[in-house]
Amino acid sequence: MKPILILAIIGLLACSSSQNANNNTQDKVVIEAEECSNLYAFDNYFIDLDANNAVLIDGIPAKHFKTCSKYAHRFRNIVTDSVYLNGRSYIVDKNEEKGIYNINIVEGKKQTGTIKLPVERPLPEVHEYSIYLLPYQNDIIMFMENMYTTRYTICKYNAGGTEIMRTELEHTYITHPDPNTNEYNRYLYFYGLTGCQMIFSSHIAFADKNKTIVLSMDDFSTSEYDKTANGIILDENEKSLIGIVSKAEDRFLVQMTDNTRYTFEIPYSSAACDLILQGHLLYIANYHPIATGSSLHCFDMNTGKMKWTADVKQINASHSEYYNKVTLSMYKNKIIMEGNEAYGDYVQLFDAETGKRLAVFGDFIEVK
Repeated sequence: MKPILILAIIGLLACSSSQNANNNTQDKVVIEAEECSNLYAFDNYFIDLDANNAVLIDGIPAKHFKTCSKYAHRFRNIVTDSVYLNGRSYIVDKNEEKGIYNINIVEGKKQTGTIKLPVERPLPEVHEYSIYLLPYQNDIIMFMENMYTTRYTICKYNAGGTEIMRTELEHTYITHPDPNTNEYNRYLYFYGLTGCQMIFSSHIAFADKNKTIVLSMDDFSTSEYDKTANGIILDENEKSLIGIVSKAEDRFLVQMTDNTRYTFEIPYSSAACDLILQGHLLYIANYHPIATGSSLHCFDMNTGKMKWTADVKQINASHSEYYNKVTLSMYKNKIIMEGNEAYGDYVQLFDAETGKRLAVFGDFIEVK
């Protein structure tokens, strides 16, 4: 690999600002673990997380922060209609007109097997299946939903295509407003993955039933919580869920899986949270999935108080339709906040101890 070339950064602002911070040394964040890479992919270049600079490198590195760190799963969309595992491709083959609902197993250019999916037969005309795959260890997990019934069907297959596990989860309940009328009430949706779990939760805005279900991908056992997940807390290794955050106006209620409970407040808060737990400090990115803007906070679980609130540079956009997703990760003693919005993407780096903004990368053109 050729030497790293430092770019003159035009339009990329390295900023710092004073924050309301608690500088008590006993709360200092110390990260001693060796990191896999200091290169963070963004736009068409990389950010050097040690130097807080944008860099251009010759070629694509064999590994970088988004692919090799413990936070790599936060940047991957591994739920899809095809997966590659151990030299084989597993591809959903769906033809509603012909009633074909299979997973084809392909090695090289040759199809070596077919998995018949457990759809209802004969298929009524109104049935409409959505089918998703994800790899887990040496197996394939398939989950699907019929848009006109009430449950997810989830199966695990080994590499040869043999079904080794199956379960169902309710996502819709039926009411009868009139004697001859069925009204379908959808409340549960796929939320995301941990290192070993699938998470389903009620919609943060539209569901009239609060529920979160955590499904173990090892044995398909489940844990259920009568609350909507506005955010989830993973363990420090980013493997398992250990807490659920739910919203009540500007207050957020934290329930840990050991039944420990916390409460924090964010003025003028939005519906969604992305969170990182480091020791007794909980880092919180607050945003709305369909509106611009975000905020960043550090909550001290020992004191029950906010340790700091950061100065986050904002994209200013007026809009009628919008999307917004914020992803947190951590490198040594820095919080990395990446925002992907309809009118711009950004990365901002913050000191984990004080909340001081260290650098900003991205396009912040105001859109009227």
